[in-house]
Amino acid sequence: MAQDFYNLLYNGYTGEYQLMSSLYRNGLDALRPPADMGIDVVSLNLKQQLEKPGTAPETFFFQVKTAVTTVSENPSRPGAFAVVEFKLKDSEVDLLARSRDRALFCYVYNSEAGALTDAFEAPFICFWLDGTLIKKLNEKGAFFRKKGEPKLTLACQLRKPAHEYGHWYALVVNEKGEKVENGFLGIVGGEGSPADDWADHYSVAGYLEYARWGL
Repeated sequence: MAQDFYNLLYNGYTGEYQLMSSLYRNGLDALRPPADMGIDVVSLNLKQQLEKPGTAPETFFFQVKTAVTTVSENPSRPGAFAVVEFKLKDSEVDLLARSRDRALFCYVYNSEAGALTDAFEAPFICFWLDGTLIKKLNEKGAFFRKKGEPKLTLACQLRKPAHEYGHWYALVVNEKGEKVENGFLGIVGGEGSPADDWADHYSVAGYLEYARWGL
């Protein structure tokens, strides 16, 4: 098989197991379904149910997309910009958009160490879109099909303002590179410039808090 296939496969596993590790860190159990049903990872609250009988079951469903890009800053001029794209099937978008207990987690790895994490192995940035947001973004044209491609494309800009104390943030854009309504995900750190839906889109804990509030 082509080397690109193996690169995509291993990069995909990297994001999926990163998410599973973060779910464990938040006290949940995580598993990968044996069949490809459009969901890569499922989380369960088995620990809480065993420790406290009567605890209601809690299940969340995740699709994981991983991108590798080069993100770097010029020391003489603060600020940076990068565009990442994620490919999804129409059926995956439809499946995720049904409810808030489903989410798309996007992991971006830097091909060079030295940004945010200062580590090649750790994700440069991670952000999530829950089912209700995916539905809104889809209605506004965030998922588009490039000519000749069977899958839909979700494009996101990663930005850092050109001033010393600027924070990274992710922005969902359309095919023309324009911000999609509800597409501002807030800044990394969450203070000062909240996301359009006021959620913390850069952590699993942020997703769980947001999802539980709406269920």
